[in-house]
Amino acid sequence: MNPDVQVLVSIWDTLKTFIPKKDRIEAAEHLVRVVDEELDLVGIEDDVNSFDTVLKAAVKSHFDVEEEDEDFDWE
Repeated sequence: MNPDVQVLVSIWDTLKTFIPKKDRIEAAEHLVRVVDEELDLVGIEDDVNSFDTVLKAAVKSHFDVEEEDEDFDWE
């Protein structure tokens, strides 16, 4: 995992316990925007499935990451 991505995850893991559940998605989205401006989040799409639900949703929204359909039949 990119060290800058690890910083994002660490910050989120620390802060989320202090944020009411109803406000967590908005807080996560804001955190992702700020961190993306200041750090290099290259390759975050590769790690998105290891994030908790809220951070995963915020990252997917910010970076327009789509779910990969593993059952997709190419034929």
